[in-house]
Amino acid sequence: MVLIGAVAVLFAASVAYSMLSDNDPTRHHTGLGEAIDVSPDDEQLAFSYFDQGRESLHVGNLEDGSTTQLTSPEAEKHSHPTFTPDGEGLFYIAIVEDRIQTLRYLPERGADPVELTDSDMHVFEAVMSPDGETFYYIGMPAEDLLAREGEKENFRDLYRVGADGTKHEQLTDKDALDMNSLNISEDGSTLHFIDGMRGAALRTYDIETGEEKPFEGDPLPGEVFNVKLSPDGNLAAYTTMVNEEEGGTYIYELFLMDMGSGDTQQVTDYGASVTSPAFFHDEDRIAFLAQPNWPGAPASYELMTADHDGEEMVPLAMDLPESEGGFQPGAVVDRMVNTATLTILYLLMFGLATLYMHAEGRTYLPSIVSAALAAFTLIGSIIASFNNAWMGIGLMMIAIWLLGCTVVLLAFAFIHKRVSSINQTM
Repeated sequence: MVLIGAVAVLFAASVAYSMLSDNDPTRHHTGLGEAIDVSPDDEQLAFSYFDQGRESLHVGNLEDGSTTQLTSPEAEKHSHPTFTPDGEGLFYIAIVEDRIQTLRYLPERGADPVELTDSDMHVFEAVMSPDGETFYYIGMPAEDLLAREGEKENFRDLYRVGADGTKHEQLTDKDALDMNSLNISEDGSTLHFIDGMRGAALRTYDIETGEEKPFEGDPLPGEVFNVKLSPDGNLAAYTTMVNEEEGGTYIYELFLMDMGSGDTQQVTDYGASVTSPAFFHDEDRIAFLAQPNWPGAPASYELMTADHDGEEMVPLAMDLPESEGGFQPGAVVDRMVNTATLTILYLLMFGLATLYMHAEGRTYLPSIVSAALAAFTLIGSIIASFNNAWMGIGLMMIAIWLLGCTVVLLAFAFIHKRVSSINQTM
């Protein structure tokens, strides 16, 4: 009984930790963030970097690989750095309380950042006009982002704000469930974006007239991600799945498309997942992030470059920051508390209970209790789905997990009882 109690305490503690701890996989992560950008003069690379969960902005020299840290946030995370058109400044996403993403502008190195949006608006991505006076972004009211499913009133739309943080304006009233890959034309007259509600089609928005329409002769294939237009707008880089018919782990590679002719060239053959393409401006090369641990979390990226023909794909040498922290007990606990650990503890707890109850003549009682837990959880998932679909799905997954464990426990109880009966008759 003491051993059963000890295992039960460990199981309860693991469940409590899983439920109460932050489920952000990057909370103890050290490594590259998920977005990069190349400066207009092709001399620098902007990137974000995690140091034991703290994400800050850095720039690296593309010639010698040296790096400089630009921000040192404590209570925030800074990500998705993008160079301004003149190359003097950066704008980026600052992740604040409740994981709301706000837009910040750093006019020059060492300057105080301009807060373009506050925590009332969640910003997904942004671009800056070529004249440096206006930012355009895809946003959604924070209260709607945080609201439960079925209670959201507003979704994604296009907005703009002046570089000084004034003149906020909502440009569209689409309430799109999915809107991404925001780009701006070389002359600053047109926005381009992917509308996920229209078959992942590329669409344009005329800034002067407010007219939205499909991109003329949209040549992009089916489902694409991370669409990035070249500085002159003649090429589009995007990632897409290359092994859809084969099954297994989906592989995402980088492609280039001529926006006039529709001709497509596969640039990478990495065999995992690539993201965040960033064009060089004066040479036919493109930088990107590759994830060798795909589909693991947190993502572990490496910097890569490739020419437009896809004939030369090489790592990008950069002196990445060294971690300033030491041993992290929380990171160790995170690695230990997972589905496999919970499954082992659950089976051990009920398995020991089966052995104990066998001596009492009730071998199957622990299995019956486990089956009852699975049944109650399944009923709870059905009831919960009427008010919160995601909660219903979560409970359904737990019910399936409990059912699987119950099958194992029933098999163990049957075998143990049968072996015990054979031993008694010998």
